Formats: sequence, C-alpha cells, structure tokens
Amino acid sequence: MSMKVLITGANFNNKGAQSMLFVTIDELQKRIPDCEIYFGCGLGDPELDNVCFKQICFSREGRYIALGGKQAVFNFFVAIAKGCMRFVKGKRTNLWKFMDARKYISSMNLIVDVSGFALGDKWSRRTNENFLNTIRLAKRHDIPVFIMPQSFGPFEFPSGMEDIKDEIADLLRYPVTVFAREKEGYTFLTRDFGLKNVKLSKDLVLQNAGVNLNHIYVNPPALSLPEIQTEHNVGIVPNAQCFRHGNVTEVLDIYHAIIEELLAQKKEVYVFRHSGEDLAFCKRIAEMFEEEAHVHLLENDFSCLEYDAFVKNFEFIICSRFHGIVHAYKNYIPAIALGWAVKYRELTENVGQSSYIFDITSDTCDKAAIIEAVRRMADNAGNEKEVIKSHVLKIQAENCFECISEWVKSNNE
Repeated sequence: MSMKVLITGANFNNKGAQSMLFVTIDELQKRIPDCEIYFGCGLGDPELDNVCFKQICFSREGRYIALGGKQAVFNFFVAIAKGCMRFVKGKRTNLWKFMDARKYISSMNLIVDVSGFALGDKWSRRTNENFLNTIRLAKRHDIPVFIMPQSFGPFEFPSGMEDIKDEIADLLRYPVTVFAREKEGYTFLTRDFGLKNVKLSKDLVLQNAGVNLNHIYVNPPALSLPEIQTEHNVGIVPNAQCFRHGNVTEVLDIYHAIIEELLAQKKEVYVFRHSGEDLAFCKRIAEMFEEEAHVHLLENDFSCLEYDAFVKNFEFIICSRFHGIVHAYKNYIPAIALGWAVKYRELTENVGQSSYIFDITSDTCDKAAIIEAVRRMADNAGNEKEVIKSHVLKIQAENCFECISEWVKSNNE
C-alpha cells in the first residue's frame, strides 16, 4: 500500500506558498516515488486539473469540524455560509467540500506542513490556532508530522492570549522535526519552550535545485513568458506590504531614486510583480517614468515556475518579495533586498549578500546608502553572481527533506 502524504500550509494565492508546495511535492516524489500526495487547500482555492497530486479541502473551518466540540458546530455553519456566498457570486463550488478534513484525515500516513510563517504574536489567535489545529488532528490520529523550514515568533502575546504559549509548548513537542528557518525562530523555540525536536535549516525553496514538472503535472504546460530582447536588464519587484508598513510617499521616492540611478547606468528597467496584490504598486512606480522608453511595466501574473524562469533575464533585481529573492538566488541572480523582516536579513547573509539588504519601511532608512548599493551592484553583478552560486550549491547539498527520507527508511525496516 502506498504512503499517503498530506501537505498543509500552502496555497495558490501567494506565489511563495505555491513555490513551497511545488518544491515539497517534487522532493517527496524524489524520495518516496510511490507515495500518494494530497494538497490540503482552502475553501476558496481553485480546483486544479492536469496535476499529479490530489486536492482535498483542509480549511480552517474543516479542521475545527474534524476536531469536534463546540467550535465544530459554529464552523460548520460558517463553512455553509461561505459556500453559499461563492455560489451566489457564480463561482463553481462543492458546498460540502469543507467536510474533506474529517473524511480523509484518518487515512493519512504523514503530514508535511509548509506554512511559511503562521505562529507568533504578529498573528491573531485564529491564525495561531489554525496552525496548531493541524498538529492536534495529527496527534489525535497518530499521524507523524514534519514542520518544514519556516519562521516562528516572537511569542509576546497580548493580554488574553497568553494561554496560547502553553498550547504551543505542548503541541510543538509532537512533530518528528520542527525546522526553523531563522536563528531567531530557533532560539525562541528552544529557549522559550525548551523544545528538543527543532533543527535550523535554510528556506526549502532555496534548497531545491529545480522542480521536475513531471512530478507536478500530468502533461507539463508550456511556460508563458514575455520576450525580453534588450540587454543590461534590471528587474524591479515591489511588495505591497512595504507600502502598508512604510510611508507611501517616501517608499515611492526611494524607487524613483533607484530607477533614476539605473537609467544613468544605461540599464533597461522592468517593473513586474511576484504576487497578485503587487500590481497596483508596480503601476504607481512605472507611472513616475511613463515618458521614459527604457522603463517597462509588465502586468503578467506569473506562476512560481514562470517567475523562476523569467528572472534569469536580468543582471540583477531589486526585490521586496522574500521568495522573489529566493528564486533569483536559486538562479544565481544577484538581488538588492528591500525588506523589513528578520527573514530577509538572514536570507542575504546565507548567500554572502548582507551588504545588499535595506529596510525601506524604517524612518531611518538611508536612501543614499541604497543608491550606493545600486552603483556597487551595477559594477559587481558578475562577481556577486559567483559568490551567490558558491553559497547556494553548499545549501543545496544539505537538503531538509533528507530527514523525511531517513524517517521513511527507519519505519520500513
């Protein structure tokens, strides 16, 4: 009988989450060729065809229903209401899809979670509980769990939520392994909760040398990519979160100064998105140069696989999306990271690029330092490419999925 593996925490709305899903499927198929993979999707996720994995609904409501109790009744009616709303809006829907978690959970042999970041005081009680409910279900049905590399913490919850810390301390002892993506998260889990099953590991997408499309699709589709016929190309990939966390006028001013410098360096500038919500800000950036022939706006909504292929067109990119940067590094393309979270800083450190990270949401952000970094990158992109390559090859030599391979082997002996 083949092993049934449920992947949780991924989705198709966020391209980083999509990347983690595809990489996880690819790595599992390499190591457990006869496994049966189930993608635990949300209520609103599209039903996919032409894929090699099965899709079941593992929504927040579905998990509560599968657990039973008072919350099950409330979430049953919430799920019914959401299904009716989708039907009214003309969206194809299976009204009872939310019952999948209860229907399928007991048949699973392994759960692999790739949430990315869903546990910490940044999130609401609901988001934290949603993550923990996956472990609760696994524990109830005696299903082994691997929490793949992701961010954790801090855990300074506000008044009224302190009890979650006790739940975290209890439930995170259950997984076979919990992989922390950053040193900070590793410290939180080992120091604050005394966990012994935690390992430090790099981002799982960065660890993957390349996805075999035959592990994802029955008939792999052709990638839809715009043709880039210019030379000396630089990509600008913004993140809507930077505009929400920072001062919009100041953030736009930074992008204006960056593009002015790139034009002075005789670069062709392409502004495009990594995730759907970023398009409006791509347009705002490009509109500042609507009379400039060397600044190009691309409105393509790339899949993670298309983005991975497209990013190869550039000498370097200036990017605010975490997995947008990861895909660049995977292809040995240098990046100037305009991010604010710890995960960005540690990512750049992992590939020898710590002098190319800036928090553009901070009041103390030094625009002059960013422009100096742009000049430096324009002069040294070739050298930085080799630095990145040497680090990435080392990272890919130690793959976190080997832990799952070892676990499968030990359980089959």
